[in-house]
Parts: sequence; C-alpha cells; structure tokens
Amino acid sequence: MTEEMTSKERFINALEMKEVDRVPLGYLWFGAGNAVLDRMNATMQDVYYSARGIARAQVLAREMYHHDNVMSPWGCLLVEAEALGAKLNTRTNAYPTIAEFPLSSAREYEKINPRDMERSERVRTIEESIVLLKKELGDEAFISCASLTPLMLASQVMDGSRMCMEMIRNKDQLHELLELLTESCIIFADRMLDAGADGVFAENGGSTADLFSPEMAKEFGSRYTKEVYSHIQDRGGYVISHNCAAHAFHELELALEPDALNFAFGDVKSLGKNYGVECGKLHNHKSIGCAQRYCFREFKPFQDAGVCLMGNINPYIFGSGMLKDIAGEVRNCMMAAPDKGFILSTGCEIPLDAPYEEMQVMWESMRACF
Repeated sequence: MTEEMTSKERFINALEMKEVDRVPLGYLWFGAGNAVLDRMNATMQDVYYSARGIARAQVLAREMYHHDNVMSPWGCLLVEAEALGAKLNTRTNAYPTIAEFPLSSAREYEKINPRDMERSERVRTIEESIVLLKKELGDEAFISCASLTPLMLASQVMDGSRMCMEMIRNKDQLHELLELLTESCIIFADRMLDAGADGVFAENGGSTADLFSPEMAKEFGSRYTKEVYSHIQDRGGYVISHNCAAHAFHELELALEPDALNFAFGDVKSLGKNYGVECGKLHNHKSIGCAQRYCFREFKPFQDAGVCLMGNINPYIFGSGMLKDIAGEVRNCMMAAPDKGFILSTGCEIPLDAPYEEMQVMWESMRACF
C-alpha cells in the first residue's frame, strides 16, 4: 500500500466523497488511552486540565495507532457542562463524572449564560490544546473538537431523567433552555474553529427511539441541532454527527445534513424494513457483533445525499484479548463499506484499558484489505 496523501487530505476527501489513496482510519476521543498515558508516565488526572497534556496525548496516540485525525476534548463529554456551572468529580485513571448539576429543572433556565463559554478556564484549556495540535501537526492531520448537541448538553446541566420529564411538565421552559444551550454550543464551536479545528465531532446519541418518540426527538433535538450544524458548516467547518444508539433516528440524522455520520449498532430487522438492507448477504453472522450491526453497502440514502459514513467496528470487542475477532470486525466492515465516502472507525469509543496490541491488530487488518 503506497500512501500519497496526508492524513488530512485523506480524511477530507472521504468527507467530500472524493477519491482517497486508502480508507482513512478515524479515532474517537481517547480510545485505548491508558496505553498512551503509560508511555507518557502520566495519569488522566495529570493531563485532564492541561492543554499541553491533552495535545501531547493526542499526538502520541496518533503515532501509536496510526489514525488520520486527532480530537480535543477527548473522552469526557462534560466540558461545556462544566463551563455552564456543573461540578465534577475528577478521577485518577478514568473520566470525570458530574458531582452537581447547575439546574434542578428547566424552570431555572435563566441560570444558563452562554457567555460563560467565553469566560471558562476549561474551555480555554481545550482551545489552547487545539492551538498546540495545529502548531504540532500543521496540515498533516485532521483536527476536530468534540462537542455535545443542545439536547445532549441539556442532559448534562440537569439530570437526564429530569430532562425527559420536563418535556411534558415544563415544555416552554425547556425550549427556553435549549435556545440558550444552542447559543452556548455555537460559541464553543466558534472558539474551537478559530483555534484551528477543521471540524466538529458532535455527540447526538440522544436522537433515539430508546429515549423518545420521533416527534419528541424532532421538537426538542433536531431543530436546535440543525442550527448548530448549519452554523459550523457556514463557517467552513466539517460536521461529523455521532449517534451510536441502538435505535437511532437515522431519518432525522439525514435531515441534519452532516458531512459524516458516525454510527454503531442498530436493529437489523428495522434497517431491512426501512432501507432494504439485507445484512445476511453482507456479513458472516458468526462474527461477533454482526447480528446487531447496521450494514452499509446498501445504506443508500446517506450516500445518495453525499453524507460520508464513518464506522462501524464493534468497540466492545476491545479489551477482550480476542485478536481474531478484532481482525474479523475490520474485514467485515471493509468488505461492506461503500467505495467512496467512508472512514473506518469504531462505532463508539474503544475502552481506555484496551491494550496496544489490539490497536495494532486493527491497523494491520485494515492494511491487509488493500
């Protein structure tokens, strides 16, 4: 395999449905991050609030795992919530958790000030990490920031179950809150794009039948998410919409018009009913994870609309020590992938404690497909 493109060229060409010298390998957040931290002789707590630590970890992860992009913030999805007042529990070898929500209900929406995104030291740290990544990598690799869509952010500024009740009990106030969070998301994205990010990897996993009806997802989710995505694209940034839910609303994802959809598992029967995909003809169903995978050679609506597909390796096989299963997952995804507009990646984050050897198997298995 002779590589003729830079990682950034390869990644962007895939996003734009153009020819590539090889399929790009996409990295999500901080997969297998503990092996990276071990080489840095550092802990999660050491680097979490360090712009230099975040950037160094991403550069080293790329050197170790060979992916074509880097990302900040990685793993933790609480940056915007912390900027808006959430209190966190930091941990030595794991991602932080929320210790205290800033809101107890949507009726307190006026406590949210989007301009806090501009004053937040945590946001400034992420911004500086993007600057450092740009300085280190230049135009060699695709640089993305990771963010939440407004509805996902709402579930981080108040308890998620409470948010669902607010859709019924305090509907008007929840819409007021979502307006403020949409503005917050736009300010955050602008800061990252100005710092040098090429695009935004947006967590939209709340758009799913596991949580809402299609009507609720559209009313409280899509209308606000679309505003954020369109703003980023109007700025010249790329949008990768991440939805790893088992019963994601893919019609709503398509209507958002992202540049790429990063997806994971799904109900094969419903996929066949909705899109005519015949999963059984595309994969060996003895392969781990295949029975619940969305296959995508015939996943035509996105391809026809010019939306790149990014996936779809089962992340839960990492850490298992089953190297043959990892290789099989890679081969299955490569065999089912479209000829253009495809980035190989996992459907969600690889566990932090996945060993280096498993990441190498993923890389070598991909290379063997050419």
